[in-house]
Amino acid sequence: MLGYVEYLVPIVPPIVGIKLGLGNIAVLAALVLLKSDGLAAGIMITKVTMTAMLFSGIGGLAYSIAGGTASLIVMMIVRRCKSLSAAGISCAGGVAHMIAQVAVAACVTWTSEVLLLLPALMAVGTATGFVNGLVVNLAAGSLKKYIAAEGIV
Repeated sequence: MLGYVEYLVPIVPPIVGIKLGLGNIAVLAALVLLKSDGLAAGIMITKVTMTAMLFSGIGGLAYSIAGGTASLIVMMIVRRCKSLSAAGISCAGGVAHMIAQVAVAACVTWTSEVLLLLPALMAVGTATGFVNGLVVNLAAGSLKKYIAAEGIV
């Protein structure tokens, strides 16, 4: 659903492939609030598959899988740092996502020139990661009450 909302937001990025990453809010919430690596991985795989089928096609699937997997792994690792909030964890995931996608682009295009986009894309990954993490931070109180009331955790 968040991927669809993102698709509807009319952003014309200066660099191809820049998105808000709203679907990562659900992955991050599973990691941070539910503390479930398996659920987060399932959400990421479902999100990547559905988004590719609906919006980017099979061509975008490799980029999404690489970015989503790298992001998830990095977020799972840095989550163990007790001093990081969801925003910090998400920033690290956003940067990892962009690095993985640029690596795929370099392999697909057989050119290293795409690496020149990396600094700008890492800045975007940090910014969108921060915003998405802030959303999870702000919603955490309400979500924790819901999770407890429903007996989810």
